[in-house]
Parts: sequence; C-alpha cells; structure tokens
Amino acid sequence: MTPARILHVYKNFQPHTGGGGVSRHIAGLADLALQEGHSIRVIAQAIDPDAGAGRYEVHHASKANLLADVRWADIVHVHGSRTPISLRTAYMAHRLNKKVVYTPHCYYDHDSSTGKRAAKWLWDQLAERWLLKRADATVLLAEFWLDYLQTRNLRVTRPVFIPNCVLLKSLPQNAMGTELEGSPALLSVGRLDCVKRLEDAIAALSQPGLEQAVLHLVGTGPDRARLEHLAASQGLSERVQFHGFVSDNDVAGMSAAADAFLLPSEMEGMPTVIIEMLLHRCPVVASDIPGNRAILAQVGLEDALYPLADVSRLVQCIVQQSRGRISDEHHRRTMNTFTWEGIRQRVKALYENLSAR
Repeated sequence: MTPARILHVYKNFQPHTGGGGVSRHIAGLADLALQEGHSIRVIAQAIDPDAGAGRYEVHHASKANLLADVRWADIVHVHGSRTPISLRTAYMAHRLNKKVVYTPHCYYDHDSSTGKRAAKWLWDQLAERWLLKRADATVLLAEFWLDYLQTRNLRVTRPVFIPNCVLLKSLPQNAMGTELEGSPALLSVGRLDCVKRLEDAIAALSQPGLEQAVLHLVGTGPDRARLEHLAASQGLSERVQFHGFVSDNDVAGMSAAADAFLLPSEMEGMPTVIIEMLLHRCPVVASDIPGNRAILAQVGLEDALYPLADVSRLVQCIVQQSRGRISDEHHRRTMNTFTWEGIRQRVKALYENLSAR
C-alpha cells in the first residue's frame, strides 16, 4: 500500500463540541486512515483546532489557503450536500487531477419557503449532479440512498457504501448515570430543528401511560423558542426540560439514566446518535424513516420503529421499549456493523483503491 495524503473538507469540524454527526464521521475516517499510514488534513469554515489531537492538522478553510490545501492532497474527500465549500474544493481538485471522494450525508427539503425550495432544486440539478457524476467515488450511507437520489432525478456514477459509524475508542466508557426526572425519563439529543418533529415527543407526554414522563432535550437550535411555547401552551413546561449543549461524557451519563431515547425526525441521513445510544445500551424509539430503519432493522430492533407523526403509536413504542436495556446480542451487532473499528476493511479499501488508480 502506498500512503496517501487525504484532505477532508466540510463547513464544520467540531466533533467533540457540538459539531454534529458529520464532524464525527470525518473524525472516524481520519482516525482509521491514520492507522493505515496515510497523512490527514481537515479544513472547515468552523473548526475545533484541537480536534486532531496533534495527530493531524485541522485549520480554517479560506480562499487564501484552499488551493494550497488541494495541491497538498492526493485524495480530496468532500462532505455535505449543498455545501459551497465542498463544491468549490471538489472543482479545484478535479481541475488539478486529484482523486475526489464525495459524501452527501443528507438532503433536507422541509423548508416551507418557495424561494428556498426553488434554490435547492436548482443547486441539485447543477452542483449536486456535477459532484455525483465527477467524483471518483461517492460514499453513500446505505443502499436506500440510490432510490433517495433517484427521486431527486440524480444518479451516482461510482457508489461506495459506507455507513455512519461511531469511533468506539472515543465513546465515553462506564459513564455514571446522571439522575433524570420522569417515569419514564425520556431523552433526545440533537439540533433543535423543525425537521426533528420534537412536537410529537411533547404531544406524547399528554397521552395515557406517560402521565409521569419527563422529556429531556439536549442540544441547541432555531426551534427552541417554538418548542418552549408549545410545551407551555399544553401545560407541560415542567415536564419538558431544555438542557442546551451537554458534553459527550454528560450525554453518556444521561443515556445511562434514561429509560428511552427518542428520535421522531421526518428526515435523517443515518443518525449517529442512534448508534451511540445503542452502544450505551439505552433503548431507542425512532420514526420509521429510511435513515433510522437502516440502523435499527440491521441490528434486529425493528420494534423500536413507529410510523412517522403517529403520536399514539409513538406512545405505545415508548412504553414497550422502556421496559429494559439493550441486550448483549443487539449491542454486539451494533459494534460489528456501526463502529469504525468494525468496518475498518471497507474504509481501508476505499482509499487504497483510489490510491492505486
């Protein structure tokens, strides 16, 4: 194997300080590639400069240094659908005959603005179409993505399937349970955005069987004010607790104390947070959308899925899943299928094949 210089590009690289699932995805890829002897550099518009832990370089992406970063690399791996910095970098890399890998991660189409929907459609037909055609490899999180893209009239030229995963060695181990109010105590972790449909989780608190439940919302985002108003209007303010940003260690402690984790989203690419909860042995309840099903069905937890926006079925699922922790067998399947350590050979093959070509 010839070691390669791999450049990762995204708008945000803060894997341990609230940067989200894409940041963690990049950190996992970087860690495995380093172990295989490759050199890694990550650039983004918002960064945690200490994220590389001194093992690889992380710096701010700017017009002044972008060309130099692309020239340094043998392989340029860009992340994020509809992401201008990724498109610009991929175009430079293509012109310089560098190998380009593209991972879209997720397309959010829930915006109600006609103008924004039109702008997204135009971007897809021009920029996304070009990326999916020109990339030397397009990393898709699961096979359902082929249909997912076809509905947008987009076709992938060279697909490679690598799921979202968790870097097991970076996951907090043996976290002490943090006391959480509620019977059951329900946990949600992620960006507070209307696409997450947290109003369904709030509505569930008013249903029979959950009269003593408390919903703990971890994360920040533009939907917080609406959710606070919604909880107050239903007389549930004391049973919907907003925790804001919480560190990974504290989230692990909360998951150890929670009776169930909720993800009622209407759209997800393949949510890393579900994988983390399963590895923490926290029972999961999630909407039956392709991104959630791709994880839960593969580890044998189809019963954790409920029909999107069906609050009565959501309540039934919560009651059922909160009766016990994740079993040893489901935990083992999660480790084998959705940790970077478990799929090491697939990542190794991706970069080795590009280097050989």
